[in-house]
Formats: sequence, structure tokens, C-alpha cells
Amino acid sequence: MTSATPSSEFCFKGGMRIKNRIVLAPMTNQQSPDDGVMSDTESNWLRMRAEGGFGMLITAASAVHDGARRFDGQIGSFAAKHIVGLRRFAHMCQEHDCLSILQLFHGGMRSPSVLNGGRRPVAPSELKLDFPNFEVPRALAESEIEQLIRDFASAARRAHEAGLSGVELHAGNGYLFVQFLSKATNLRTDRWGGSLENRARFLLVTVRAIRKAVPPHFMVGVRTLAEDFSPQRGFDIDEALQIIRWLNGWGIDYLHLASQDVRGRSWKYPSETETNLHRVKSALNPDVALIACGGVARFEDAEFAINEGADMVALAKTAIAVPDWPNAASQPDYVPHAFPMTKAELAKRGVSSPFVSYLRPFKLVADA
Repeated sequence: MTSATPSSEFCFKGGMRIKNRIVLAPMTNQQSPDDGVMSDTESNWLRMRAEGGFGMLITAASAVHDGARRFDGQIGSFAAKHIVGLRRFAHMCQEHDCLSILQLFHGGMRSPSVLNGGRRPVAPSELKLDFPNFEVPRALAESEIEQLIRDFASAARRAHEAGLSGVELHAGNGYLFVQFLSKATNLRTDRWGGSLENRARFLLVTVRAIRKAVPPHFMVGVRTLAEDFSPQRGFDIDEALQIIRWLNGWGIDYLHLASQDVRGRSWKYPSETETNLHRVKSALNPDVALIACGGVARFEDAEFAINEGADMVALAKTAIAVPDWPNAASQPDYVPHAFPMTKAELAKRGVSSPFVSYLRPFKLVADA
């Protein structure tokens, strides 16, 4: 058990301090223009959470290549023009004493051609999956993989130039890094596929390239999964733990564990009660911080995650409804705001019409 609480401060191994252990999780919000420069609308969404007391803000996924987009209104990090919006974000976080993290992203086979100048999606392998409107991707050449690694490193340099606290690689949710990790989508027979070591190579080498591209104090994090929870189940908890052990030696400052619930347990070991969160903590070096995300709505949820080994907790859906959650949830009479919410209620929380449209399929928006 730990004596830490969600409200207590934390210091990363590189010296960065976070005033509390509460993080705004990266959330797709579609509130920026097609050129990928962070808009005032998206900045305002983030500002409201900074003012609400969050100790760290992680942006929505930023495309590291002009063929990497997954969503309309997605921010970018692949060009110098994006630095101006990121710099405003960095300054805003400095004003509110919170850390600023840019999430780096490539959608791989989930980057539709309609959003990427007609380019066919790319992936580790060419394959057909039984999903609606699925576009069969083109298998990446080895030279293209190496260029993508350089693209991630260049995006990290731009984040540093903008004055941000760090970057986070999005290695979850079925995007390009997961497509390499998964046996179901990585059918390669070269050094980028086959064995677990080869399937993990793209992620590990990208982390190393970023670490070399930025100063030691600039934070590098990885958002990942404890296991593949897609129907394919392309990697399991034991493989994920091995990847995490490898990541320990590659200079990351934190691991961000994405899950549906911080209390979640492994599908591989259905009779065991140990949480995935606790398993992941046991695989991490003590100086690598652990952020837990999934199902945190009340202060006691955050306390549970910290007692299971998390150093910080990240909030997504709850942070939409309660921009000042770090302050509000610590009060004894706090009750989480219920979804669905009306468009007017969401607008008061910085959620513009494009974001409302994105949230509607998740049944978070009331018809009224």
C-alpha cells in the first residue's frame, strides 16, 4: 500500500514535478481545422481542465505524418506550422502550473484515404478485416518504416521547440503500433514481424529515436494496453509485460496504461484476481511512473488505482462532464455528473458541435 493520494504531488525521474496525480487523458475531439493547427476552440477545451486543477494535460492524438490522420479536425505535429498552436498550449499550461504532453499518433490501417489526400492506408501487412467500410491497407516497405520512425522523432523535436513538457506515443486502441504488435495484423516475416521481439521492434526503436532527439529532461511516455482486447486478441498479458520490461531500458519516463476499467483483470487468467494494473506495475522499473486510465469517476476509484500501484490516474469521460474534477471530486458530497448531457450542458464545458457529433454514438449526448 502507498501513502500517496490523488491530491499529492509527484516528481518524475527527470525532475519534472506534477502538482497532483490527476491527468487529463487524451481524447479525440475534432475541434481543430483541416491543416492540423490547434484551434482556439480546442485550446479552450484544454484550458478549462487546466483551470479545473488537472496536474497534467495530454492532447488528443496528433498526426506525425500527413497520411496518418484518423479523424476530421485532428491536430498535427508533422510540420513547422503546427508549432504555433502547440506553443500556445504550452504557455497556457505553464500559466496554470500543469504539465503539457503532446500525444504522437499514426492510425495505420485506420487512417482512411478520404482524410489523407486519397492515400491508401498503410500497415505492417496487407490484409482484409471484417469491419464496415474497411480499406485494405498497403504493406509498408522497410524503408517506409524507418522513415516513420524519423517522423515520430521529428514530431517530438517540434513539441520540444514549442515548449511542451513531453510527448506520449499512442501505442493503443488498434493503431499503427498495435498493428505491429498484434499477430493478427502483423504477418511480416522480416525483422519487423514474427517473434515478439520483432513485432515490438517498431515501438522500441521509435522510443529510442525520440529519446535521442530531445533533451534528457523532456518527458517521453508510452500509452499502451495490458493485452489486446480486440476480437483478434493478437497479444496477451504475458507478451505485453515482456514489452514493458524492454521499454524499461529505453529511456521512457512513464507508461500510460489504457483500459476499460482500472480494476480490470486478464482474459488469459480468468480465475485469478490480480488486476492488470498490478501486473503491469510489477514489470516496470521503480523509476518509471505508471498512469492508470479507465473507469475513474469518483475519488475512491483514483485511490484504488494508486493503491494497486499507479502513480497517477487519467480521466477521460468523467473529465468531459466535470472540468474541475480534481477540486470537486475530493469533496465529501461529490456526485459524478450523469450522462447523457444536453448540447447546452456540454457547451458550458468547452464541447463544441464537432465534439458533440463525435460523442453522440457513445450515447453521451441527450436529444434535448
